[in-house]
Amino acid sequence: MPRGHTYRRLFATGLQDGRTPQVVRWIDDPDPTVGKWIEGVWRDPKTGRLYGWYHAEEIFEGPPRLFLPHIGAVVSDDDGLSWRFLGEVLRAPAELTDMTYRNGFLAGGYGDFCVVPDRAGQYFYLAFSSYISDEAAQGIAMARFPVAMRDNPAAALELWSGSGWAAAPKRLPTPIWPVQRGWRHLDPDSFWGPAIHYNSQLDAFVMLLNHTAGGDHNILQEGIYVSVTRTLDNPASWSPPMRLVAGGAWYPQAIGLAAGCGDGFIDGPARFFMAGYSAWDIEFALTMDPGCKNRVLEATKPLFYSLFGNRHAAPW
Repeated sequence: MPRGHTYRRLFATGLQDGRTPQVVRWIDDPDPTVGKWIEGVWRDPKTGRLYGWYHAEEIFEGPPRLFLPHIGAVVSDDDGLSWRFLGEVLRAPAELTDMTYRNGFLAGGYGDFCVVPDRAGQYFYLAFSSYISDEAAQGIAMARFPVAMRDNPAAALELWSGSGWAAAPKRLPTPIWPVQRGWRHLDPDSFWGPAIHYNSQLDAFVMLLNHTAGGDHNILQEGIYVSVTRTLDNPASWSPPMRLVAGGAWYPQAIGLAAGCGDGFIDGPARFFMAGYSAWDIEFALTMDPGCKNRVLEATKPLFYSLFGNRHAAPW
């Protein structure tokens, strides 16, 4: 049976005084034995319908006991209390599964992702983690599909090839950050688990990343990193990741606190999460500090961002 479950929780404003979490109902789950967690949600501004994208994990009983993730799409007409399936979006070729992997968790697959629309509302961009056995295709990769195709994203899915976008079928991703040591090892060295939001103060997209290195069958968290870009349509424009937190926990995320903000859009201060837990504020800002230059963003200005956090007396 699946481990864990997706929940819905309603809030009046911000992240305070949320109602009791409610278990989400999967109406037409094609395989209830496979665990599924919604990792991205978007509300259609015209219809109010919610579109979601989930990370699913097939379990391979060992030894070792490993997981094979894939990515799918769902839709909800009752504010996320129940969801109907739209089909798989991205599944790795079966022949690129490897049960000899020693990382302690994964045997290949695509997962641990985020979905964010571009500012023009033309495309959804999907940043995902590639764990397949072809090490040249491992790391953080990008896919996209037109917003107009949100009810059937797989039919129009494109993968970033390193120099442009190409139709996804029978293609392997070209990572924007390849692995330094592959996922077959007990101690992979790789970025994974991207979380992207658009930051209105920077007029840029910000990506938070896990990084593992030096592990021992446990995907040890070496640190949490941050990268920025002005545009999503050119994944090569993401800045080199800079470490934000030494160590830390899996799944970094920033959630905006102002009206209309969330995990995909931030306007001002936000809460910083690790492993679903937040005890910190975080704010991204522009600075002219000559020690913080990023000419990937804009070649003519020493433009970057400063990061600072304040520990809360009590966690959310």
